[in-house]
Amino acid sequence: MNAYYEVVPCVILAGGKGRRMGGKEKALVNLLDRPLLSYTLENISGKVAPIALNVNNNLKEFKKFGYKMLEDPIKGHLGPLVGILASLNWAKNLDQKWVLTLPCDTPFIPKNLIEALIEAKNENPDIDLVVAKSRGFKHPVIALWKTSNEIKLKNAIEDGIRKIDNFTSQLKIKYVNFDNLNKSKFDLFTNLNSPRDLITAMQILGKLPPIIGLAGWSGSGKTTLCEKLIENFTKTGIKVGTIKHAHQKFDIDKRGKDSYKLRKAGAQPMVISSKERFALIQENDNEEKSLFEILEIFSKNPIDNCELILVEGYKKEFIKKLEVFRSEIDKPFLYPNDENIFAIVSDKKIEVPIPYHNINNIRDICELLIKTSETQLYK
Repeated sequence: MNAYYEVVPCVILAGGKGRRMGGKEKALVNLLDRPLLSYTLENISGKVAPIALNVNNNLKEFKKFGYKMLEDPIKGHLGPLVGILASLNWAKNLDQKWVLTLPCDTPFIPKNLIEALIEAKNENPDIDLVVAKSRGFKHPVIALWKTSNEIKLKNAIEDGIRKIDNFTSQLKIKYVNFDNLNKSKFDLFTNLNSPRDLITAMQILGKLPPIIGLAGWSGSGKTTLCEKLIENFTKTGIKVGTIKHAHQKFDIDKRGKDSYKLRKAGAQPMVISSKERFALIQENDNEEKSLFEILEIFSKNPIDNCELILVEGYKKEFIKKLEVFRSEIDKPFLYPNDENIFAIVSDKKIEVPIPYHNINNIRDICELLIKTSETQLYK
C-alpha cells in the first residue's frame, strides 16, 4: 500500500510559552489574519487522523479549533519532551503504534512530509523514530515516534533530561533528508520564533516586498537620502513604499481641517480620501506598534503593490539596514553592534570592513539596494 494512504495520528505541539513572541502563545499569533496553528492544520488536513493539540494555557481559545486537547502529563513547562510524552501516551491509548508530532510554528512544511516519513518507517521496521532533516539541521519535533517508547521517555524526563537530542541519542533513528525531495529557495521547515520571522513569512507568502532600513543618528541625513532614493527608483519604474518612525507626537492633518476635527472628536480610525490619495489615522492608545504590526496592517493594501519598502528609523529592528553616517555629528558607527547593517553611506570617505558608498552617489546606492533586496525574494 502506498505510504501516503497509511493514516497515523498526529499531535501538534503548542504548549510552549512563546517568550520571543512577547509571551503570547505562538500557535495563536496571527500571520495575515490567521493563527499560525491554522497553517499547520491546513497542511495536514486529510493526511492524518485523529489530530490532537498539546496545549497548557488558553484552553478556551484552543477549544475553538475543535480538536482533542492534551495537557502536559508532567507540570512545570519542562520543554517539548513532555509534550511528546503526552503524544505517545495518547496514541498508545488509541492502540496506535506510531504518532506524528509537529510544531505549531512551522507553516511551510512540505506537502510530501507525511508520505516520506511513513515510507521511511515502513522500510526500516526496527527503528524507534523517523526524523525530518533539511539544510543540515535535524528536526526531532517533526517526526514519527514509536509509542512503545513512552515509559523510556517518562523515565528520562524524571531523571532530568530536557533536550530532545539527549533522549533520542539512545533510540534507533532514521533521518529523511528533504533537501533531496524538495527544491525550494527557502527552508520549508522554517519555524517562526519572533516578529522578524513573521515578516519573513509574509514575504514568503508573497504579501510583502523586500524591506530595507535606513539607520543612523539624528542629523545624519536619512530623510534627505530617502527622498533622493525614492526619486531615482520612481524614474526607473520601481514602486517604493516607505515607513518612517517618529519619536514624538505628530499630526498629518492640520488644526482646523475637517479631518483634524473628526479625529479629535474621537473617530477611531479616521480615514480621509480624495481622487488623488487617502490616509488612515489611528490612535495607538499609548502603546506604540512594532514595525511588524505596521507591516501587517499594510500587507493587505497598499504596500502589496510595492516592489521595495524603505524603512526610516526603527534602527533596533532586525531588518536589513543601510547605515547613514555623517562625520560632523561626532557619533560612533552603528554597524559594529548591529549585524543587520550590510553597508554604509557617508559624506566623507571612510575605511570600514563592509561595503561603502558616498552618500551623493545615488545611482550606485540604488543598485546596491536592488541587489540586497533580491536576497529577500522567495518566489
